[in-house]
Amino acid sequence: MAASTELPEKIDKYEILGIAGRGAMGIVYHGFDPFFDREVAIKTTQLRSGSPMEQSLARKMLFNEARAARVLDHGSILQVFDAGEHGGEPYVVMEFVPDALTLREHCSDDKMLPLERAVEIIYICAKALDYAHRRGVVHRDIKASNILLTRDGRVKIGDFGIAKLDTVETTEILGTVGSPRYMSPEQLTDKPLTAQTDIYSLGVVLYELLTGRTPFDGRTFAELARRIIAETPPPVETLRPDVPPALSAVIARALAKDPADRYSNGMDLAADLTAIYGALDRPPAELSPQARFQLVRGLHFFNDFSDDELREVVDLCQWQRYAPGERIIREGNMEHAFHVVVSGDVAVSKGGTRVGTLGAGACFGEMGHLSRTTRTASIHARDDVITVAANAELMSRMSPSTQVRFNQAFVQTLVERLASTTERLSKFLI
Repeated sequence: MAASTELPEKIDKYEILGIAGRGAMGIVYHGFDPFFDREVAIKTTQLRSGSPMEQSLARKMLFNEARAARVLDHGSILQVFDAGEHGGEPYVVMEFVPDALTLREHCSDDKMLPLERAVEIIYICAKALDYAHRRGVVHRDIKASNILLTRDGRVKIGDFGIAKLDTVETTEILGTVGSPRYMSPEQLTDKPLTAQTDIYSLGVVLYELLTGRTPFDGRTFAELARRIIAETPPPVETLRPDVPPALSAVIARALAKDPADRYSNGMDLAADLTAIYGALDRPPAELSPQARFQLVRGLHFFNDFSDDELREVVDLCQWQRYAPGERIIREGNMEHAFHVVVSGDVAVSKGGTRVGTLGAGACFGEMGHLSRTTRTASIHARDDVITVAANAELMSRMSPSTQVRFNQAFVQTLVERLASTTERLSKFLI
């Protein structure tokens, strides 16, 4: 390859359009794949001035990332398409994410995210890591700068360069590696690394997103390591008083010194975050699981759902209560959840003019959910209203049959609305 000061025309078959970024281990190019007609990112090791040891480490990290990619195919993990060598230098071809920011951008006092958004991001990461762990991959370097936010709000975990793979007899990257402030106690004491290692680091990221600082700091690596191994971090609510006790408890469990005291897997962490998420915006509807099941069983929207599918609705969807006059959806908003009215009536308005009402069993917000476009109408509660709501992330946790059933119900809703509109129009044409 050309020296790092030059822009090569091609790397193998990939056309080079520019430089997407520079890191300690090399350059990431913005490229184009003519075979698949898509933009790509091409990570290289170009350490021309590095020592032989640094160059060897960079090559190992690149190859390690390519190995991890062979077993990972998840929407919230940065995808790797190809790997090879060109001019004696290795490269990895990855998904190109234009205008992406890292979570590092939101770890300062003036750019902190709302509680709900921070919890949602970590929930998505927990599920993605659970996927990786079940396929024998431990990331080992989870930190704010390795988690991307795309311009349309999606979350992507990247940089599996030092990942530990169960499919490889000897991990390519040995020793104490990673980013010190995010390291778990077992990483610093050279103990075996498991899924709980990534859970700890993800807990550090959540702590930092909520407070603007990591749980521990130190003037030297030795001081930092001692504090991580032996000290208890300040409770997160002492630094951000609006953090509820339940969320503080989740963070404390994720940051437990003993891996056995942490969450056993990412899905357990995600489940606790889901329960908290619904309560951050407004108090959930206080109904027992049995009462919830009976309510949805009687709604027209869920007529074709089996009992098992309805139990998923009861367990995974968010149950929310709204007071009379309270706004549920605002016209022009980018939020993409859909709602099914469990009880009460809601008013639909466009441009401040009421255009209709919906009652129990009706669905709204499904077009924004399906098309990922801005809301085309506002929805307000006319009286005491309870809805069951879900978004794309919650839907992804449901079984394929339940997801299909929701899509069928959406289509039926659209057909019924089209028929109703046609009938009303026909009255003006007679």
